[in-house]
Amino acid sequence: MKKYNKIKYNKIKLIFGLGNPGERFINTPHNFGQDLLKKIIQENLIFQNDYFQIAFYKNLYLSISKKYMNESGMVLKMITQQLKIKSSNEVLIIHDEADLPFLWLKLTFNKRPSMHKGVESIYRNYSQKIWRLRIGIQEEKRKKAKDIILKKITGERLKSWQKAKNKIEPLIDFFSQKEIQKVSIPKLFFL
Repeated sequence: MKKYNKIKYNKIKLIFGLGNPGERFINTPHNFGQDLLKKIIQENLIFQNDYFQIAFYKNLYLSISKKYMNESGMVLKMITQQLKIKSSNEVLIIHDEADLPFLWLKLTFNKRPSMHKGVESIYRNYSQKIWRLRIGIQEEKRKKAKDIILKKITGERLKSWQKAKNKIEPLIDFFSQKEIQKVSIPKLFFL
């Protein structure tokens, strides 16, 4: 029988939304993580510099990068050092996921990065032992990620995305009240 390392789970201390800076990336699937948090961060901002913004909301730090997706790992490392967060188990990243249907959610820990440049950067520069809330971006007729991640969403998908952004507060409540391994988020929470 194999022995497994036991991971000490804690409550999440930091939620980091992945995305790219600039207006041209708003409402593109690749910016879903950042777009979800941006309004709350702006309303509760406690610190910002040339690399990131940090807010404190419902006993959690929320942060987004001011750098591009492929620099996410370096920025996240700077944020956790600034906040003195010692364990990557206390960090949740939110990002788009091309392997899930549009707006489906999946909470994972220590899984492969699925060729996502932001997640790859975090694995390379920060840690692989990290919680990820993956937001589905896939269309009904499956497309390659490169064909949808930077394309603006429109029509009914945009309406659904706007409704999803309004559900971020209850989602943050889940993470602020329980240890992460006890959090159960329905995959259709945003729909």
